[in-house]
Amino acid sequence: MSYDLYFTEPKIERDDFIAYFHDRQNYEVSDMQVFYQNEDTGVYFLIDYNESADEDPEAIESTASLNLNYYRPHFFGLEAVDEISALIDHFQFSIHDPQNAGMADGPFSKEGFLRAWNHGNEFGYSAILQGDNAPDKVWTIPTEQLESIWKWNYKKDAVQESFREDSFVPRVFFMAVGGKVVSVTVWPDAISELIPRVDFLVIDKDELAPRSLFRGRKKDQVLLPFDELAFDFEPYVTSEHSLLAYTLPAPQVPENLRKRIRDLKQTGITGEGISMDQVLNAEIVTKFKKG
Repeated sequence: MSYDLYFTEPKIERDDFIAYFHDRQNYEVSDMQVFYQNEDTGVYFLIDYNESADEDPEAIESTASLNLNYYRPHFFGLEAVDEISALIDHFQFSIHDPQNAGMADGPFSKEGFLRAWNHGNEFGYSAILQGDNAPDKVWTIPTEQLESIWKWNYKKDAVQESFREDSFVPRVFFMAVGGKVVSVTVWPDAISELIPRVDFLVIDKDELAPRSLFRGRKKDQVLLPFDELAFDFEPYVTSEHSLLAYTLPAPQVPENLRKRIRDLKQTGITGEGISMDQVLNAEIVTKFKKG
């Protein structure tokens, strides 16, 4: 199930159409298809270049078509809409949107796109969650939190540029810990970093790894509940971003923090990564999930 949007007129030559994407971030280009994938946010979609519809009398005459999967977190639409709007503006495309609650033959608008996407995405949730093969386990996070995490990841590169090389800006990702989905980020070797407020920190220790008399330094990794360092981070809190965050001093954090990390022991906590597209909107899942 997917949101299918057709870019109808004018008809654009394949080389001109494909060339548009070469200078845009997050696109992989082949002869007849363009694949968008943002590794920071987990958002992806396909755009297919369409040959003449003469071979299929039922095909919709168009230069290309968008395929954006349903049963995804709502922010897939939030990210896709700006990309699709830019594409339409560049080529001055007319559209055909056959979805229920869609824009029909236009005009295109961001509001219309999101209305149709959200309507169809909810249908996707209902079809899967109420179907005969409904999944037993569904990972969910409330919509507001999902969107805040998406915004953090979406703007990560721009924020990193503002810090230049003084501090590191990490992405936020998801893990399953103790049967629950949690938000996680990395903080290697207590480096200068803009640390988002998440549930857990993955702390890789190399420079700050424990040393033994005969084997020297041994690399270590600790999965640590964020709350265990919240007090130490509090002096550096900032509310300038989509997530509460902590701007640790640069070029090096205070020695007391470095010592905390150097002295960290294994917590015994383990987790397994969950892809961004598998963590769904809690409110929509609750609306349609059986039982």
